[in-house]
Amino acid sequence: MTSEITARPTLREKPERLAWIVLLASFAVFVVLAIAIPLVVSYSLENITTRLDGAIDPSQGTLLLYTPAAAEPIAITALRKEIPEGSTIEAAGNSTQATLRLINDEKAEEVQGSVQIYGDTVLTVDRMQRPLFEMSSAPFRVKLTLQQGQMRIFTNTGLARPLAVEIDTPHGAILLETGSYQIVVTPDQTDVIASNGSATLKKGPDGVLVVTDGLRAWMTNSSMSGAPEPASQNLLRNGNFTEPMLNSWSSYVIAQNVTPGKVSIIERDGRRVAYFVRQGEDNVPTEVGISQDIGKDVNVYDKLFLQLDVKLLFQSLPGAGYLSSEFPMRVEIEYTDIYGKEGLTWGHGFYYRDPENENWQVVNGQKIPAFNWYTYRSPNLMELLQETRPARIDRVRVYASGWNYQSMVSEVLLTAE
Repeated sequence: MTSEITARPTLREKPERLAWIVLLASFAVFVVLAIAIPLVVSYSLENITTRLDGAIDPSQGTLLLYTPAAAEPIAITALRKEIPEGSTIEAAGNSTQATLRLINDEKAEEVQGSVQIYGDTVLTVDRMQRPLFEMSSAPFRVKLTLQQGQMRIFTNTGLARPLAVEIDTPHGAILLETGSYQIVVTPDQTDVIASNGSATLKKGPDGVLVVTDGLRAWMTNSSMSGAPEPASQNLLRNGNFTEPMLNSWSSYVIAQNVTPGKVSIIERDGRRVAYFVRQGEDNVPTEVGISQDIGKDVNVYDKLFLQLDVKLLFQSLPGAGYLSSEFPMRVEIEYTDIYGKEGLTWGHGFYYRDPENENWQVVNGQKIPAFNWYTYRSPNLMELLQETRPARIDRVRVYASGWNYQSMVSEVLLTAE
């Protein structure tokens, strides 16, 4: 029995089959390249970036610059145009101020975004890039790390190409759209205020919060604010006296060998008030007050207002005394200015009994009706004190002084916006 084996034709014996395979493979490669090349070119034109150097311009004090290539910090006292990626800027001292120019467009001869840095701030420039090709619609991109301190950042380029900024802090990340923002980082918390524009706070995979014009939000190591809040911030604690005094205010008395004044927290007219009283020998000066240490920087704020409710019940010393320094009720703010000068004060007093001596002029005070609650709201102290603009609020003091007096205060607020 014989078996027959039928041999299959090879490609060499069937050249037309080989031709079809080559033709189809070439067509497939052509199609892939026809699609891939435009995509690669389009992606490259859109997304390839080039590094940029920032510029730092100190306006006050000395900065320390830590560049990636330098073993020691560089002291910066004048404009420096080369701030490469990976550099860390340290603004030591309360009075130091500087401007970090984010994107310097030489063709347009203008800065496309900037950061105002204040004292005790540590800021790292992680990334600063622009599209390589002008036809790209991608934004300028900047990534910063604010380790501590406070800054104001302006991201409005004024041109068609936007500026996208990402800021890392110890408590989370912040994504900024076009606008202006204030950011403060303390060991416990990151505060973000959107003067205008939109900021997105991100904490973990699920924690996202959007802050828009005139609002503020915060992040800590473990949480973030539930919803944006009004941008104004009260710097005082327990200004309505609903909590124990020991947690916020401390009292003091000045009286030399005479009956001293007293201050206590009582309830009057449905509110908790601080009641100042002195009844003793007349024609002798005394003072009794409460004070609160604040210790908060206010560089990033544009407005600062003091507000309180005052009720005067009695004063035996007319006006504010011979030196205009003894009011039945006065409030005083102690602060450090932007030049680092400490111990500066601003105050405002209240009285209802006119001076009996025409030479006794009342300065930094006003006459208000007796026996009625009077609400006082100061002018914007940032404008009023612009020649010695406050950089840090150190202390607030509320006190009564003179001979004999009775007065009340409640709802004390020191709001920064």
